[in-house]
Amino acid sequence: MASTILTALTTAGTHAVGSLNSLQVKTLANGAKVKTAAVDNFTIVELAGFNVDGEQECIQLATVTKKGYLIASPEQRYLNEEIDHFYNGIGDASRLVVQEIDYTRYETSAFSKNAGLVTIVKGNVAHFDPATKLYIVSVAGSAHTAYATAGNKYLVVADETDCAGNYTKSTIRLMATI
Repeated sequence: MASTILTALTTAGTHAVGSLNSLQVKTLANGAKVKTAAVDNFTIVELAGFNVDGEQECIQLATVTKKGYLIASPEQRYLNEEIDHFYNGIGDASRLVVQEIDYTRYETSAFSKNAGLVTIVKGNVAHFDPATKLYIVSVAGSAHTAYATAGNKYLVVADETDCAGNYTKSTIRLMATI
């Protein structure tokens, strides 16, 4: 039998964290409401039409080749929660950031290493993988097979040691390149 308290205890602290590093970012006017499933901050979403009230809606990116928006909603700590307890729930208003080439920079804990990558360093490349809901980091010369056609590509501009201590989780800093 399910329990809301058990669910809360087992999912606490499992969400992605991050921060915007660009001085000013363009955002989608009025943001969008999360439509069908919860979405972690600092991952990629796509627009999914409008609800009955005329508000734009978004969903987690479904296709690797599609260009998306960075979801980066501000957290409001009412109970002194840790930052990794936050996510964008169904129906939540969210801030969507337009990714600008060579300008939009942010940290995220939602990443994994491509096969064969031992250590993440500046100069690695990454793309957002809708299947895992993570950025896959690769060596620039031997990127993941989906990187070539990915609609959301990034350059790693700060590795885990540069970002150490910012959050309770390891983060890397990415810069949009497409």
